[in-house]
Parts: sequence; structure tokens; C-alpha cells
Amino acid sequence: MRLTRRLFPLLAVLPLLACGSSGAVGDTCDEGVCDEGLSCRKDLPGGFCAQECTAEGEGGGCPADTLCTRQVNMLLCSPVCDSQSDCRESYACNGVSNTRLKACQVKL
Repeated sequence: MRLTRRLFPLLAVLPLLACGSSGAVGDTCDEGVCDEGLSCRKDLPGGFCAQECTAEGEGGGCPADTLCTRQVNMLLCSPVCDSQSDCRESYACNGVSNTRLKACQVKL
């Protein structure tokens, strides 16, 4: 019984921790927490853990599973997606210029 009392609060908190952002490219950062080397762009919906890039449609310089895309008026590495369900709310799974790939981009 004592063990149950000790484990129950821990088990109740675990799902909440799983819902948090990991801080990777494209993750929410409204709390300002992103992986090392990334910046939190609070000017994008929900905040956006960002890494700048220079050539739209290219992956060079972007982390794995991301692609250089236009986010509003800037080029940022963005998560590659297959469908809308792969993207956060306020972001759309759109085709990227000069590629056959799609990435999560701010809904305009």
C-alpha cells in the first residue's frame, strides 16, 4: 500500500512530461527552451526552435529530418512532414520549392 502511495503521484506526472517539447528544430518554445545551438523564435506561433539556413529546399546545414524552408519572411530549418498530422497547430504541411518534399510551415 505504501508503495502505491509513492508511485501514484509519479505515474500521474509522467504523461504530462511526455507532452512537453523536446527542444528540437520546429518544436514549441513558448518557455524559451531549445536544444543547444537553436534559438527560440517567439514571433512564430507557439514559439519555434529555430536554426537559420540559406538555401530554400536544401537540407545542407539543417539537422536530420529537417529542410530549409521559408517561414514568413525568413529561411529556417523546418521539420519534414508527410501529412498535416505531422505538424503542430498553426503550421501546415506544405510542399517546398525545388523539391518533392513537404515541411511544416506557418499557416498564413
